[in-house]
Amino acid sequence: MKTKEEFFHFEKEKQKIFNDFYKKNNWGVKRITGKENKNYDCLIRKDGIWYKIEEKYRSNNWKDLAVETIQDIKTNSPGWLYYTKAQYLFYGMDEIIYAIDIEKLRNFIKNNSEKFDTFISEKGWGITKNIIIPWYTIIDNKIGKRIK
Repeated sequence: MKTKEEFFHFEKEKQKIFNDFYKKNNWGVKRITGKENKNYDCLIRKDGIWYKIEEKYRSNNWKDLAVETIQDIKTNSPGWLYYTKAQYLFYGMDEIIYAIDIEKLRNFIKNNSEKFDTFISEKGWGITKNIIIPWYTIIDNKIGKRIK
């Protein structure tokens, strides 16, 4: 089991990948810290418009999007799908980054959650429940797309 320090380190390392991507695309970025960070991770300025972004990074290149529906099954705390105030989820794996429209994702899961597998993860801050949606489903339903 990894320690909280190891998770913080992983998150910081992956922020560098996102930051490099933003810089390469000439997007402004403002990192959010403190209590506001629960709402979203950063603001991205693209074409003169600021967007609220939630960032997630997985350690391997997976064929699916893992969506946290319950953050801690012991307390039944809602997952990031429900509490984030971000407009977009940027989801990285290896050298790939997807952009997912959060509102479209919420609506899709609300209407289709029973069609997909779930898994329980004991990694991270609590024991989380996740719904697994293949990337082709995300792309075919115009919920998100690969941006890198």
